[in-house]
Amino acid sequence: MKRISDTCIQITVKMNTPLLSTIGIATLMFSAGPQGQAEESEQNKDKRNVILIMTDDQGYGDLGFTGNSIIKTPVLDKLAEESVRFTNFYVSPVCAPTRASLLTGRYSLRTGIYDTYNGGAIMDNEELTVAEILEDNGYQTGIFGKWHLGDNYPFRPVDQGFTTSLVHRSGGVGQVGDIPNYFEFDSSYFNPTLFRNGKKVPTKGYCSDVYTEGAIDFIQENRENPFFLYLSFNAPHTPLQLPQEYYKMYQNTNPANRNAFPDDQPFPENMSEREKEAARKVYGMVTNIDDNLGKLFQTLEENNMQENTLVIFLTDNGPQQRRYKGGFRGRKGNVYEGGIHVPCFMKLEGHFPSNKEVDIPAAHIDILPTILELCNITMDENIRIDGKSLLPLIQGDDVMWDNRPLFFYWQRSYPEPYRNVAVRKGDYKLVGHAPYTASLEDLELYNLEKDPYEQENILTSNKNRGRDLKSIFDNWYEEIMESPHLNEIQYIKVGSDKENPVILNRNDAKGEPGIWSQMEIYGYWDVEVVQEARYDFIFHFHKPLKESGNMNLRMGTVKRTLHEDGEGTQKITMPDIHLEKGQYSVESWYSSQGRHILPFYIEIIRQ
Repeated sequence: MKRISDTCIQITVKMNTPLLSTIGIATLMFSAGPQGQAEESEQNKDKRNVILIMTDDQGYGDLGFTGNSIIKTPVLDKLAEESVRFTNFYVSPVCAPTRASLLTGRYSLRTGIYDTYNGGAIMDNEELTVAEILEDNGYQTGIFGKWHLGDNYPFRPVDQGFTTSLVHRSGGVGQVGDIPNYFEFDSSYFNPTLFRNGKKVPTKGYCSDVYTEGAIDFIQENRENPFFLYLSFNAPHTPLQLPQEYYKMYQNTNPANRNAFPDDQPFPENMSEREKEAARKVYGMVTNIDDNLGKLFQTLEENNMQENTLVIFLTDNGPQQRRYKGGFRGRKGNVYEGGIHVPCFMKLEGHFPSNKEVDIPAAHIDILPTILELCNITMDENIRIDGKSLLPLIQGDDVMWDNRPLFFYWQRSYPEPYRNVAVRKGDYKLVGHAPYTASLEDLELYNLEKDPYEQENILTSNKNRGRDLKSIFDNWYEEIMESPHLNEIQYIKVGSDKENPVILNRNDAKGEPGIWSQMEIYGYWDVEVVQEARYDFIFHFHKPLKESGNMNLRMGTVKRTLHEDGEGTQKITMPDIHLEKGQYSVESWYSSQGRHILPFYIEIIRQ
């Protein structure tokens, strides 16, 4: 049984159904044999299906519904009109932290996630995901698309509650950690090599199409079973690759045309030609997603699933590039509204109100408790989550809704006060873009009810309000930085039957800031050897080596050196290394003529 051991902030899931519970997960117990199977089948009929859809780097303004008259998103616009819309919905400023919070109901720092790479995007495997909870309650669970919470055992989707997974690796298709597609460069989004249930598989087609086709097959296969589907598109994240037919839709448009957007909102002035071209490509990628969602929703209709399937749509953060953002300030990576304020629609036909707006602030941490309450799954009170179920707001009962604070943060590494952090409570938001030595006067305060675009810093005239919010943030920061999973090393397991060989990639490498695909840079990987054995190491380099030299490996007291005579090689094998069980840092470098070159990735094969 997994443990969640840090301090409990809120207990938020209502006890709707007297289900049996274990330490941390409510679990339905079914009888063995034909009678038990019949009882399970009967119980399954009353369970809600859940489809959670998230796009990558799609901003608030990348929808027709939110005021963009250039982009074509008829399916999402219709979904918005038929849904409960959370008009003040928040996520983290970047990818991996949002995904950790979405799946656990906890601020990402509690889960061990603090960045998108450099070792900060591996979620502690003791974390309980919504997929694990639903799987333990009789659901089939599937993920299609982006995971970005760890590429190796025991951190993969297949290890974290997903019975079916079809995903790429690292933060995006073709990024440094997604080794099978990295060297495809400008065509990585087409015919990508993916991982189905942890095994590498070739695919045909554009990545968003491939993920949607897999999701539709998953729905068809589970017509008679309750299911949880997490369709996590990696588009419109860079690289901005898309089918030509979708590019042609926008090649003659002007994304900088002020008249195409609401005239009462701030707008990015003087967009460069490069920024305009990026916007055209993003719009095409989003329209492709819209078309794919049309096929997905048609599948629900054909199988008469609309009234028993909750559909949730949101995006993971603001846009990466400059373009229309619904008037919001900032973009991806920033704690201003443009980086964290995203669309969120929830639809359950015949059960949820249609075309309803909820303006009370809500966030990604609320998705898990909302899903569980809707599915009548009760949780032990020792479950430690930060979110709360949104069903009372959906149902119009906000009388008991407390005015809680929401917290935002992100830096390249562990967060520090008060650098790119924020706290919102009620209408007020305190923003920090200052050093840790900052005084109250160095921070910014906004009234989002009166100033949703954060144009006027009102701290000078509202110091008591600012002081209260700063105190709330300080207390939260002090508590959350003590989280066990943040302070524990996430060790990749080597030697397990679950994964052999193990690939150590650059996304999960720790070391110098900004470690990516550089040749001469220091980096290492934290691993735990779980089986004493002999191992072969294969070191792969980003580019062919130019001179002869020595290949070095250091793991604790194990040090091995191998001379390499050949020039032009891109791969060096160091065989037959005996390793005992234990926890190690894998350090490796190729030394030649005073240069020390870090492998691009490492294969470790248990003999």
